This record gives sequence, structure tokens and C-alpha cells, in this order.
Amino acid sequence: MEIKHNRYKRLLVANRGEIAIRVLRAASELKLRTIAIYTYEDRYSLHRYKADESYQIGQDSEPLKPYLDIEEIIRIAKKYRVDAIHPGYGFLCENVHFVRRCEEEGIIFVGPASEVMEKLGDKVKAKQIAQVTQVPTIPDSQLDLSDLDKLMEEARAIGFPLVAKAAGGGGGRGMRIVRMEKDLIDAFEEAQGEARVAFGDGRVFLEKFIEEPKHIEIQILGDRYGNIVHLYERDCSVQRRFQKVVEIAPNITLQQNTKDKIYEYALRIARACRLFKCRHR
Repeated sequence: MEIKHNRYKRLLVANRGEIAIRVLRAASELKLRTIAIYTYEDRYSLHRYKADESYQIGQDSEPLKPYLDIEEIIRIAKKYRVDAIHPGYGFLCENVHFVRRCEEEGIIFVGPASEVMEKLGDKVKAKQIAQVTQVPTIPDSQLDLSDLDKLMEEARAIGFPLVAKAAGGGGGRGMRIVRMEKDLIDAFEEAQGEARVAFGDGRVFLEKFIEEPKHIEIQILGDRYGNIVHLYERDCSVQRRFQKVVEIAPNITLQQNTKDKIYEYALRIARACRLFKCRHR
């Protein structure tokens, strides 16, 4: 559906708790009419009362599952004439099917377009984009790993230690460190199984494992007119089970010239993906 470029007026926040409150407050400051959703267990949660309107989703026995119910959220949005949906973080914020459903119904998804999310939400595709734009990447597998002989061949080419990593999803799920060849097949199959359960996508690739790395993320902000800027970095190196525990901004250990290179790499990838060419009304 073609979406015209008009400012929206009614925003639904498809989330709960602290992040929903922050989005609702910002929307109120922008003079938008705000709509919250909540489950029965969250009926007394503060985010419900911070919105101009609020509606229960799901059954009384489902505390969290309804926040992942795409069709129910779309139904509420259509019933109450919502112009735009903000996903917050977690839940459906990186679910490309949710973005597509918003696009199909003519509802603005406050975030990247579905085709962009599909590219950068898939680690294999994202690395291919980085390589095309001449951004340095960690050595990884290049072949289809469904054949055990090819799996072993790629592992030996990369060199141990390596990590079996889910192509889709995030949050540290579907990852296994492999330090010795004898452990490769079991670790690979474990990563596949976890990825399949967590993301509905069992694709796994191999990547060289970096001992005690610096995990630096660059914040990117863009608009529908093609303007893209970075908001500097955050250091996410303190992790447990590949999940960030502490984020520090700015990073205080990297030299400025290194930071500048990373900023440019992030912007280069964003421009290559036309990251913020989103569909709007």
C-alpha cells in the first residue's frame, strides 16, 4: 500500500513498562494522541495510565505473550484508528513480519522499512553488505554448511577457536564457542536448535572467535529524507552469555582516530542500505 507523507496524529506503543512510558512522554510532548496496550497482569502498570487511551490485549491468563501477537496488535490499531506504531525495544521491534503487516495495513512503523530490517537483521546478509562497502569484517564461513564435510572444511579454513552463530535474531541466543575440532558438530547442532526455537530460523554460520574483544556499538539516527547521522558510541563489552550487562558511553579506552573510523563504517553501511528510506503517510 502506498503511504502518503503526512504527519501522523495517533501513536500506539506496542510495548510495556519503562520504555513505553518514555515513548509515551515524548509523543505527548509532540502533541500526539497516545494509545497503550496492556495485558491483564499489567492492568495496574504505570504505562497504561500514561497514555491518552489504553486497551487490554490477550486473555487474563497471558501476562506477556500478547505483546508478541502481531495480528491482535494490528487489530487494535485498526479499530482505534492508529496512524503509527512505535515498537519500543525488545518484543516485536526487530520482527520483519510485524513491519510488513504495518506496511500492508497502511500503518507507519516507527523504524526501518521491512526490506532494510531484513537485510541488517540477518547477520550473513549484513556482513555481505559490509564487505561490499569495504568495511572490515571478521573471517567467517562462505559455504552452505548443511553438509558435514563442508562444515569441517570451513571450520579448518577459519581456524579455531571459532563461534557457531545464528544468522537471525539476537540477544546472545544461538551461539556456541568451539575451541577444538572434536566439539564442532555438537556445538553447531546445539546452536541450530536454540536458534530454531528462539527465532524460528535454524540457520547458523561460523565466525572466528575473538578473545576478550571490545564490543562497540554506534548509534545511527536518520529521517525519511535520507539524512543520516551517528550519535557516537557505546561500549557493550561487559557481557554474560553474549548478552550485554553494562553499557558505557562514551568509550574511554579507544583512541579518537579509531572511533572516527568506526563512525564512518557505520554510516557507510547505513547509506548502502538506504537505512532510513522508510514508508510514511
